[in-house]
Amino acid sequence: MITNPLLEDIYNTQKRMVEDSQYDMKKYTENLQRQVLEIEEQYGLKFHYGKIEGGPIDVLKL
Repeated sequence: MITNPLLEDIYNTQKRMVEDSQYDMKKYTENLQRQVLEIEEQYGLKFHYGKIEGGPIDVLKL
């Protein structure tokens, strides 16, 4: 795996976030959304998310 100090910081942050959410994907996304809102408020930013033409993707059914 390729690594450098920036990537190590990213990996460690992701690992901490997963552990904080107790490996629960719903908690992980809720925590992430809360952090994004806090960053937007603190720094006066507004994050824009990509839009999928034609609407949301349906969950694949196998």
